[in-house]
Parts: sequence; C-alpha cells; structure tokens
Amino acid sequence: MTTDPSGSVAARPREPGTVPPADPKASRDESLALILAGVTIVVGAVIGLLALPSTRPLFGRGSIGEVAAYSGMGSAGLAFAATMATVTPRLNPWLRRMGWPRRLLNLVGLSLLHAVFAFLLVLALFAVFADAFRGVALDHWAGTFWVAASCGVAAYMSAASAMALTTQSLSVLLAAFVPTGALASALSASDPHWWQHHFSALGGVPDDSGFTFTVTLLLAGLALVTVGDFLAHDLATWADAVGEPRWKVTFVRTSLGMVGVLLAAVVLIPVTTEKAWHDAAAQSIVVVFAAALVAFPVLFGRLPGSFRAVTVTVVALLVLCLVLYKGVRYLNTTAFEMGAATTVLVWLLLFSRTVSAAVRSQPRPAWPAEPVMRRRAPAHSPGARG
Repeated sequence: MTTDPSGSVAARPREPGTVPPADPKASRDESLALILAGVTIVVGAVIGLLALPSTRPLFGRGSIGEVAAYSGMGSAGLAFAATMATVTPRLNPWLRRMGWPRRLLNLVGLSLLHAVFAFLLVLALFAVFADAFRGVALDHWAGTFWVAASCGVAAYMSAASAMALTTQSLSVLLAAFVPTGALASALSASDPHWWQHHFSALGGVPDDSGFTFTVTLLLAGLALVTVGDFLAHDLATWADAVGEPRWKVTFVRTSLGMVGVLLAAVVLIPVTTEKAWHDAAAQSIVVVFAAALVAFPVLFGRLPGSFRAVTVTVVALLVLCLVLYKGVRYLNTTAFEMGAATTVLVWLLLFSRTVSAAVRSQPRPAWPAEPVMRRRAPAHSPGARG
C-alpha cells in the first residue's frame, strides 16, 4: 500500500499475468454434468424396474450386466452429445468456424465412440464381478440399483470428457478404445483360432464378435478425422507463433483424414466378397501413413528433437516387424498387424503430446493489470497523539 500526496491510499497494482480471469460458467458446466447424471439415473432405474422383474445373474444373456451395459451405452452417448453441442464450442471457440457437416460428423462420431466404449467397459466390469463372485444373483431391487448407477456414472464421465476435449485427450481416448474393442471382439470370437489368419478375420464373421470389430474400426476412423481437426488447430496456433506456413498444417489434417476414411473403407468393404478392394484400401493406409511418418518431422523441423528421435525409433520398429514377418517368418499376419497398429497408435499419441507441449511453450499475452484502487486515508481524531 502506498500513500500519494493527496492523502489517498493506492493499492499496489497486480502484476500482469499473475492471476487468470475466472470462468464464470465453470460451476454451471459441472452442474450440467451432475444434472445429466441424475436424469440418467432416474431413467436407468425405470429401465431396471421394467427389464429385471426377477432375480438375475451378474453376467450373461438377460443378466443385470447386459441391461446395465445397454442402458449405460445410451446414457453415455446422449450425455456426450448434449455436452459437446452446448458446452464444448464455448470452451473451444474455433469449433464454431468449422462447417456444420464437419461439426456434425465429429459430434456423431465421438458420441457413438463414447457410447460403445461405455458399453464395453460396463460389460467388462460385470464380467469381472461375475467371475469374482461366482454364483451370485441379485434380486429385482439390487439389479435396478446397479443399472441406475451404471447409467449415472457413464453419463457423468462422458459429459466430463466432452468438457475436457483436447487433442491429447482425444488421442488417449482413441489409443484406449481401439485395443479395447479389438480385445472384446477377440474374446467373443466364435473361431478360437482366428489369430492364425489375420485381424480382418474377426470382422468377416456375421456374429457379435464381427459386429464389435467392425464398429470399433469404423468409429476409430471417424475419431481419426476429429483428431486431425484438433491437431491441425494446435499446429496452426504453433505455426503462427513460429512463422511456419499454413499449408503444412493442411497437409497434416488431410493425411489423418485420409487414414480415417481409408480405415472406414477397410471396414465397409467385406474381405470375403471384395478382397481386392479391401486389400487396396488397407495398403493405401500403409502408404499414407508411411508418407506422414517421413514428412511430419521434415515439415515441422522446429518441433523438439525428441520427436524426431521417437519417429526414427518408430520407423525402426516397423522395419523390424516387417523383417520378422516377411524376412525370417517369425511373426504371422496377426502378430505383424498387432505390432504395427500398436506402434502407429503410440506414435500418434506422442505426436499430439509434442504439438500440445509446443503450443503451451509459446509466450502468451499477459493478463491486464488490475486498475489502481484509491481510498481516502482515515482522518486522525483530534485527541489522537501525533
């Protein structure tokens, strides 16, 4: 505190950049997530009361887990869609500049991905519980409780995911969703020796396993398009700060979008009837990704050197997988595809983290200092000693 010659006491101004402005709608966003959870709990309770009229097991056909998984799937998808349509554009204003067809595609794709992910996770949890508590069956009321709880948790987590949507979170979500869906398909495969052929064998069977595998890859393709949009936005922010041309950013968005579209094509073109086109789409994915793997570090040479080291390591791992597959015949087709896909997902995750870190490392404009507040100094009473 300082006193000017007029007797006013001036508050010391806050240093610029010390305190960010508060988000006045943060509490409202959290309240929205809780409201969505509460509504889905009520809906889940109603579904449980109607679908579970008697004692049921935890897992299996007609079980509590099955009802909870389907109910949680709907709750997660609707909660994410509602939040992404209302809250996410405010938190990420650049989304409003996209055309409505692209925004709709991102909304539908990510909502379905969260819905299917919730279905798989809830089903997996009940399968674990059923194996841990063998022979346990719950009555009408207990079953209804777990269905309602599954709906509430799925809705809340999905709404929170939509509010925290970033390039990194999308990459992590994609890296977690693809293995989960593929593993769920493999566990439910009617042919226990599917791995002796290739991964596409999972999707070539018209059963639950084939449907799960098909949906997983299709949603992964849609998610890759969205990841491309978010990654391109981060890259554009960084490119503007360091003086990189925008056409490089467009190249990244186009490359990831092409991989996503080709991945969806691999799913939609059946390998049993259109093997030539199916293989052409799969080989095109390899070509596009190989071009991206070589071009990205060259185009963005100002990114940290650790990213180039990671890229070189990824290339070496892919070459090693190819040698083990084609050269010495140590790996079969399924093992090669698994190793290549894992390497690609890890590289994409690390690339998105590198770009996000590069954006955060750029200097930002400081917050304006608080205006100086003045108040009159208290008057001395006549009888006070000097």
